[in-house]
Amino acid sequence: MSEQRTIPAPLGGKVVVVTGAATGIGATAVEVLRAQGATVVGWDLAGTPEAGPLDLTDPASVQSAAQAVLADHGAVDALVNCAGVITANLPFERVDPQDFLKCFNVNVMGIVHASQALHPALTASGGAIVNIASQAALVSLPDQSAYSASKGAVAALTRSMAIDWAPAGVRVNAICPGFTLTPMAKQQMTPELDAAVSRRVPLGRMFETEEIGAVIAFLASPAASAVTGVVMPVDGGWTAGEPALPMGGAE
Repeated sequence: MSEQRTIPAPLGGKVVVVTGAATGIGATAVEVLRAQGATVVGWDLAGTPEAGPLDLTDPASVQSAAQAVLADHGAVDALVNCAGVITANLPFERVDPQDFLKCFNVNVMGIVHASQALHPALTASGGAIVNIASQAALVSLPDQSAYSASKGAVAALTRSMAIDWAPAGVRVNAICPGFTLTPMAKQQMTPELDAAVSRRVPLGRMFETEEIGAVIAFLASPAASAVTGVVMPVDGGWTAGEPALPMGGAE
């Protein structure tokens, strides 16, 4: 009888911090990462079982939270930056400048504060960062200039972080989810939008948070040890091109 082998959990023994952990992609990422063996600490403005409410726009509070993680667990192997906000659907000329500030403060500066606070720990572990950008970082959404601009900044920031931190062995990548069925996305949803997205996405549907969580877990794990500086669409082919154009038959 051949010897039976046990396949270890991809993230067994790893400590992962997830921001925006109370809902949406962040909450699912926590579940997926734990299922793959990780010890996960969730950070969220609403609070989590592992930590009280945390405002990612406050660098001093984030620094304190980072110190608490190290005191409790002794190391951090990965950071998943999921926290994000979106503002009202308005054409650019009507957008309140405060909406730009809100999107940048949470979507961009939240990543800056969390990543800088955990940089020493991630350097010590040769860890990984996964930033959640958006399909809107690559192809802008109508009436969402503030959100699209902030997510474009996340994509550019990811490449800069990857270059700067590669010598320390820290990998930094971003995911650009397409239309994913999160609570935030469902607030924007109408039957007309659902039908339009289904026609436009080559795979013909929206996506579940578990599908995004699986990609997060891969990029956070040693399986992606050669991957850094990547801004990866997870959008069912939306950014690959327009599906089903009536080109006509070739002779």
